[in-house]
Amino acid sequence: MTVRRVHQLVGLSVAALWLLQILTGLLLTFRMEIDNTLMGGTDAPLQVESLDERIRAIQSAGSTVSSVWVTNFTATRFDVLYTDAAHHERKMRVDGAGRVLRDGPGDSRWVNGGFFATLTDIHTTLLVGPLGKWLIAGSGLLLLSNLILGLKLAWPRRGYWLKSLALRTNRNAAANFYGLHRTLGLYIAFPLLLLVSAGIALCFDDDLEEALHVVREPPAIAAAAPGVTASAAAAAGTSITPARAMTVALARFPGSTLTALGMPTPEEPWYRVKLHIPGEVSRMYGLTTVYLSTADGTVLREYSAAAASPTRLILDWMYPIHTAEAGGVVARMLLVCIGIALLTMGYLGIRLWSVRSAQRQNKFSAQRKMNPVRSGSSGSK
Repeated sequence: MTVRRVHQLVGLSVAALWLLQILTGLLLTFRMEIDNTLMGGTDAPLQVESLDERIRAIQSAGSTVSSVWVTNFTATRFDVLYTDAAHHERKMRVDGAGRVLRDGPGDSRWVNGGFFATLTDIHTTLLVGPLGKWLIAGSGLLLLSNLILGLKLAWPRRGYWLKSLALRTNRNAAANFYGLHRTLGLYIAFPLLLLVSAGIALCFDDDLEEALHVVREPPAIAAAAPGVTASAAAAAGTSITPARAMTVALARFPGSTLTALGMPTPEEPWYRVKLHIPGEVSRMYGLTTVYLSTADGTVLREYSAAAASPTRLILDWMYPIHTAEAGGVVARMLLVCIGIALLTMGYLGIRLWSVRSAQRQNKFSAQRKMNPVRSGSSGSK
């Protein structure tokens, strides 16, 4: 079987899954900007005391706040995740001053930001959990191998690169579809190889962390509060506030911005503060993490993205490469262009297959007319 035939069969077999991946990926590229724009409302820089007051107001109503997450690159809006008195998951969008922009169910598939959460689940697991993750990884490996086969087929001869990169049309339909498919492929093949490789690695991120021994472990519970649980510390009036935890963490890394705050529980009596620090790879959710004791604000454990090992750094780059966050807005716009080009290539590839199939059928029919088989001519006597 020829390389071209393998390239064609693989593409046709997995086309539907690839189409789903491309479409969801395109919609997710600017998901936060789209969501915040449609919502409207105010933006404000983080004011730790005001955000603390909002958290306290939620908890005073009988709810339990579990975490806070940044929702834009400027760190001026945050989602507060909490469980209400009726044990329903909820999500409140606030600005940096704690003003409520939106509040609703936290587990909805469509409203209150649920639409983009659903797209993310489709893109990463096909909504079927671990099995879907393996299917996504498998489709990524097939796409990667098909890209390599396509490059082998499209690679120009020496001295023909400029000519190959020029978009030209042809009166012959098959030649026209092939030429456009090949030229677009040459333009996007190398960045696409990088994006797909990063996406495959993300399917196994936890396994890779363990295999390479670069897991960012939380503090040991014994170290968090020797002899004192979070609930006991709070009852004694010694538990630090969320504002204090955020202030201490931000002060340890001047110029950093808050990207997440994990609230303490009896099982994990510490605050987990995630930050994006200057010089760290561009991404919405920073990787610098500070764990603070609920009893007195002591730093129990700290991970700085700037001090990460080369192996850890490579893994940390996988997500911002796959989402193009590493290159800022311009790179994400280019990612959208690459996605559109890939969709166009898929359409051209299917049209090319259709035209060539029709041409082969017409040629076969013409040959039969020129050499008709006379049924019943033999064995009739």
